[in-house]
Amino acid sequence: MSVISGWRPHPGQRAFLESRAPVRVLACGRRWGKTEVIAAEIARALLSDSPRQVLLVAPSHEQSMLGFERAVEFLNRAGARPALRRSPAPTLTLGDSKLWARSAARGGMFLRGRKAHLIIVDEAAYVPEPVITEVLTPMLADTGGKLALVSTPRGKNHFYRFYQQGQEDGVNIWSLRSPSWHNPLLSPTVLRMQASLMSARQFQVEYGAMFLDDAGQVFRTEWVDAALQRNLPDEGLIVAGVDWARRQDYTALAILRGSREGAKLLLIRRWQGLSWKEQLETVAGLLRLNQPVRVLCDRTGVGDPLLEALHEAGVPQAEGLVFTQSVKQNLIENLALMLEQGRLQLLPDSALLNELYHFEATPTERGARLQGAGGVHDDMVIALALAAWALPHTATGAIRTSGQKR
Repeated sequence: MSVISGWRPHPGQRAFLESRAPVRVLACGRRWGKTEVIAAEIARALLSDSPRQVLLVAPSHEQSMLGFERAVEFLNRAGARPALRRSPAPTLTLGDSKLWARSAARGGMFLRGRKAHLIIVDEAAYVPEPVITEVLTPMLADTGGKLALVSTPRGKNHFYRFYQQGQEDGVNIWSLRSPSWHNPLLSPTVLRMQASLMSARQFQVEYGAMFLDDAGQVFRTEWVDAALQRNLPDEGLIVAGVDWARRQDYTALAILRGSREGAKLLLIRRWQGLSWKEQLETVAGLLRLNQPVRVLCDRTGVGDPLLEALHEAGVPQAEGLVFTQSVKQNLIENLALMLEQGRLQLLPDSALLNELYHFEATPTERGARLQGAGGVHDDMVIALALAAWALPHTATGAIRTSGQKR
């Protein structure tokens, strides 16, 4: 694009920018240049002669800020000086044109009531389908605006169906699948290194931009997508699960409200690179804030001292669970069953969804190995499974701890 000094789109980016279809669907691999092409499209809209209202939506606030900040860079390079507000709701104003960056969390409840000339959904495969079809699309009705769905694939879900419609239509809906190696700036050495660190399936999805579901996938894509669209009652007991970091892993915390009959995810977080003291303080602070009646922690390895420290930090309801193969299998099977039977409501956290998508059962001589495929972490999955195991069996049932009723 000539309006952005020094930036030259590669062929896949150019094809996206040149399409005039009302709906564009771009499935691309990692390191393809997704954030740059999103920023370029935003800059082009805001620099047009007519005022434009642009909305950038992503599964999380952090994800939406990537495209927002890159768009600011592109506008500055084009000689524009937009007015910015980054907190609490990121907004950019350029003359009579505006850009909003927003999260799709809570079913898009904070997105309603706007109108837009352009809506870009980053990591659209991780945004619940009703947010796209029921919240975002109506915003374009008055303006005749355009919708762009950009993402790395996540199984054959709604993003895949949009992509397929583009392959069949090509006029009203345009779609392109472009693997990472279509980016000429990406080093083949980096690609070979990534391929050696991942399972073949994971590399095909993350870098090959393939739409795959696999027999080894524990949590089916359709179960997870349905859990994102569910609206269960906000009632019942609050419980939590904690998976402490080991080596290069994350410490993860999940908090649920409800019972085994039906529960909703209230919070899911993970941290890496913090000292044990910092991890403990962060986890304990969130637990004290949410007041769960039961906290189930993985005490395998480093767990015992941290469990004692949680008690000292004001979380006496924390319990430890030593992981064996059978214990882990029970935890994962319970989580999978709750998802399959529609008894769990999830948040659209892209890190959690990625972990769920790449969590696999691999046959071994001693039974199935349950873990994240390749180099994908599974700490959030384990924390969620622990929280789900901590739930009472019925909405009125008593919480059990160490075999005794509370």
